[in-house]
Amino acid sequence: MIEEYVKGKPYFCDVCDKIKSYPYLDKNVSCDCLVVGGGIDGAITAYYLTKSGIECLLIDKNRLGFMNTCCATALLEYQLDEHARDLKKFFSRDDVVGVYKLGLNAINDIDPIINELGNFCHYSKRDTLIFSTKNKDKKEILEEYNFRKDYGFDVKYIDEENNPFPFLVKSALLSKNGGAEFNPYLFEKQLIDFLDSKIGIYENTEAKEIIETNYGFKVITNYGIEIKCKYLVCSTGYNSHIFTKKRLCEKFVSYTIVSKPLSHNLWDITLSQDNSQPYHYLRLSPDNRLIIGGEDIPLKKGIKAKDGIKYYDKLYDYATQMFPNESFEIDYKFCGAFSTTKNNLSIIGRDSQKPNLFYNLGYGANGIVYSIFGGQQIASLIKNEPTSPYLKFFSPERKLP
Repeated sequence: MIEEYVKGKPYFCDVCDKIKSYPYLDKNVSCDCLVVGGGIDGAITAYYLTKSGIECLLIDKNRLGFMNTCCATALLEYQLDEHARDLKKFFSRDDVVGVYKLGLNAINDIDPIINELGNFCHYSKRDTLIFSTKNKDKKEILEEYNFRKDYGFDVKYIDEENNPFPFLVKSALLSKNGGAEFNPYLFEKQLIDFLDSKIGIYENTEAKEIIETNYGFKVITNYGIEIKCKYLVCSTGYNSHIFTKKRLCEKFVSYTIVSKPLSHNLWDITLSQDNSQPYHYLRLSPDNRLIIGGEDIPLKKGIKAKDGIKYYDKLYDYATQMFPNESFEIDYKFCGAFSTTKNNLSIIGRDSQKPNLFYNLGYGANGIVYSIFGGQQIASLIKNEPTSPYLKFFSPERKLP
């Protein structure tokens, strides 16, 4: 059974300037490194491999960027889905700090890409906010604030008395320059445009079989074409079964609604999310639309249309509760799959059984952010260069999901 991972009309890919179409692979080829998966994870990986002088080829079984990339939250943050106190079951206090800083560094590493390729994806640095409308969360948010402040992060504690936002806040943690935003589809387009003349890019080309050889791998596509490569990178999102029998993640569905452009700004642009379970996030688009997402549910045998009706209504009700004096007309409703791991982190690194096989899978919190880190690390692994001491926490060999 084929699972559906995207439904609706995603806002981010509804643009005039689309990623160009690419042919399917129709002849046998060879390359140093084959990247399987043409979403944002694969494009980031291919970008860093190419910048490192590694010859590579990129294939995708569908259209580039039209699957989960276009449904991403595009909230680029350093914090994870759990607070530091909950992460201590996986990391020491110092390692939590290290992982937070790793996220900040990865966000900052987008700057050189934008400086090189231009800003055609609405990229901008942003403050980030975790807030609650409930008194019971004050202790938890204050504890996270103190943790970050003690370790030198630029943070501010907000309560009812100093709340600058036009929605109810009982307690909140504001991280100054703690994140960024962009259109993930257009960011991938910039990467693909850069790669276009440098590597082979093929759509509608599915890897159906992987055979280990004495030189590396032979990958058989859906049309029976053979790709010989020394190194292989899995950036396929959720379709990892031909690479490993191991279950890598837990799958969920996240829902999003986007309003028509508003006549005025609701608040100074800050990437905001509440402390609820499931959580909701709020952001404003460059054309002043309100984007609200969340209401996550487990993904079971594909996305069901009847669930969408229910959860889009819940998101609309949430918007009217947050902004009772505003009137919203919804322009987009869409949903897509995302995944989590036990320690909140992506799958990045080398396969222990197949040393020339690597993973860069944007699972867990901040998948896009850690794909930046992952692309850098995989390039270093292939070139036998030093890697980050934190790479072990992303290992595909750790206890998953």
